[in-house]
Amino acid sequence: MQQVKSDRDFFRHILTFDHEDPNTYTPHTLPVAAIMRASARSPIPWPSGKAPAPTPLQPTPAPDSVLPRCDYLVVTWTVEEAKSLADTLTPGFASKTAWYPYTHNFQSQYVPLIRKGAPALESRRLGSYFVTQIGKKRVLCFKSELHFSQDGPKMPIAKLWGQLIDEAQPKLVITTGTAGGIGSEIIVGDVVVAPAVQFDCTKEFKNQPFHDSKYACSTLKTTSFTQATKLFQANASHLPEASRPPKIFAKPTAGASNTDILTTDFFAYDDSADTFQLQGKGSAVEMGDAVLGLVIQELGSRAPKWAAVRNASDPQIDSTGLTPREIRTRAGQIYERFGYWSTISSAITTWALIVDN
Repeated sequence: MQQVKSDRDFFRHILTFDHEDPNTYTPHTLPVAAIMRASARSPIPWPSGKAPAPTPLQPTPAPDSVLPRCDYLVVTWTVEEAKSLADTLTPGFASKTAWYPYTHNFQSQYVPLIRKGAPALESRRLGSYFVTQIGKKRVLCFKSELHFSQDGPKMPIAKLWGQLIDEAQPKLVITTGTAGGIGSEIIVGDVVVAPAVQFDCTKEFKNQPFHDSKYACSTLKTTSFTQATKLFQANASHLPEASRPPKIFAKPTAGASNTDILTTDFFAYDDSADTFQLQGKGSAVEMGDAVLGLVIQELGSRAPKWAAVRNASDPQIDSTGLTPREIRTRAGQIYERFGYWSTISSAITTWALIVDN
């Protein structure tokens, strides 16, 4: 039980880490000088007529308002992911200061479901959001405060997915953000657009009927992926040195025979010893996307199309001579340094899916 809490506390640090806020650092955090700030970011050369155009709402919505209708709903999860997504898709409107807080039904319907100590009880909201336009397409970007691995056995994130979809009425929902790469082929900055997402629950949810369920994502057009990978290059210099530029994995290739995304119920990572037996099951591991698959299945014919888009913020780690604690610390440090920068790739890939669909 203590180990489960330790895993949960470690992942909570990942969720709340903010490279611009030393109050979110831990004793294992890299020196401030090693964590590059977003001011070093280069502009993305969007194609004409397709650059994201943030659209402030008038009047400013009250926190307990329902969400506005949109064509596309994009949901992300950590502070660093939201900062990077905002700088990419809502430029000029930072996620921490300009996005609108969202508390609809929070106190009455969600607080009773959330485990004590979970991040949402501290922030006292379900999330925050902002609207942007890509061409004529209206996009709602949302940062969730609920999390599959943090909120307890009542799994309020499933309820939130249903509420977001019901209010925004999108035709396409995209869950996106950072993940651990699985296999030696995946490098930091690569993006996995999953054919399917699968639960791989071995801790808190191991006895649930969905613990190993698999959900096929919607089949979508991907003609802009080639253009997207070219746009990655504007900020690729901020990623670790590698033998090739970052790319998008949307179907099996040599070296990545399975490009699904795995959803675990604890902080799992891939290492050279295959400690958590992830290899061969997918190309990225994270902690939440399969909940959307479960909700989509339950909605049946009323469900929108959906996609899971994850960037590798950590590669497979060489575990030779390292203890599990040392490996986890190294994974956390890599996330702290590159989580923001690698998320630019998944934000651009999300843009490409919106342009094409």
